[in-house]
Amino acid sequence: MEANSNTSKKMCPSYLGKVGAQLFGVVSKEGKVQFITPLAVTEDFLQQNKDKNNLEQRFRFTGKCVEKGCAQWNKEESKCSLSRKVQNLDFHKETELAFCPIRSQCRWFSQDGKEACFSCNEVTRNMEELLVNTQE
Repeated sequence: MEANSNTSKKMCPSYLGKVGAQLFGVVSKEGKVQFITPLAVTEDFLQQNKDKNNLEQRFRFTGKCVEKGCAQWNKEESKCSLSRKVQNLDFHKETELAFCPIRSQCRWFSQDGKEACFSCNEVTRNMEELLVNTQE
């Protein structure tokens, strides 16, 4: 078994929209993320959406969790710090697990369990940028 097989198996649920990522959610008019079966992000997809609002405000993407290579990685706890920040947001949280196409590989679910899922459909990457810039 490879030393970093854990890294290669976990997926970040708040990834950038870029070639090689997977599209796994679409933001509805109500602002909630509707999860879909993942689709590979292609150059063609990016070209079709280049003149529209920020991709990450309209879609959710996933890609390989890079752990220590990410600014959200808490080295002391060896986990993603963004998951807990999302859980602490004041949203109407779900109480039942909804469909999620990446749950079995999701970094947030693997470290925090179903609690990480209850606010997930409220999150877009532009929110992540706000969370990163606020102090806990």
